[in-house]
Amino acid sequence: MARMSRLTSALRSSVRRLEHEAAIWRDEPLKRVAVRNYVLMRPIRKRQFMTFGRESLVDRPMWLYGSKHIAVGDRVIILRDAWLSVERMAWHKTEPVLDIRDGVAIRIACCISASDSILIEENVGMGAYVTVVDSRHTWSSGHPHPLFSPVEASPVRIGPGTWLADRVTITAGADIGEQCAIGSNSTVGGKVPDYSIVIGNPGRVVGSTRT
Repeated sequence: MARMSRLTSALRSSVRRLEHEAAIWRDEPLKRVAVRNYVLMRPIRKRQFMTFGRESLVDRPMWLYGSKHIAVGDRVIILRDAWLSVERMAWHKTEPVLDIRDGVAIRIACCISASDSILIEENVGMGAYVTVVDSRHTWSSGHPHPLFSPVEASPVRIGPGTWLADRVTITAGADIGEQCAIGSNSTVGGKVPDYSIVIGNPGRVVGSTRT
């Protein structure tokens, strides 16, 4: 009788664990994303990118171009529909042209295009539909269509711990400091001191993340 009671208790405990695990899979979609990427996609990503760190994932990107010039650090999360591009004019460089450091987290549909260099430092967070582009189109060739003229490019840096809210645009030459907060729909193209709160188009400093 005691043996039957122990078996029943063990069975109930197993059922509770299974129910708990099922609830996690139902309520935490990132768990499913992680399993898909860690088990199925990681070997592919390690071949695609210059480097691809531990516990990192790039989930169902819309576009990858020049990915051998992209370095991805540890524990990076880039959710679906990302556009990650290193343009051909930068392919001669031996160092990473797009350098995404440890702990960066990016929500859906980001667009990042590097023609010179883009550095996204540790623990940067980005909301949905963020655009980071380090070049500007010109009409210097005389052709009426800007796609047939050279671009002008300047390095971009986004400092550690900075947060870019939804639909932020970072343009050529931006140098954003540590632990800044860039408000939704803002555009940044110049130097931003550490710990700044920035809003607007063009973006302007309106406060500090330290207060």
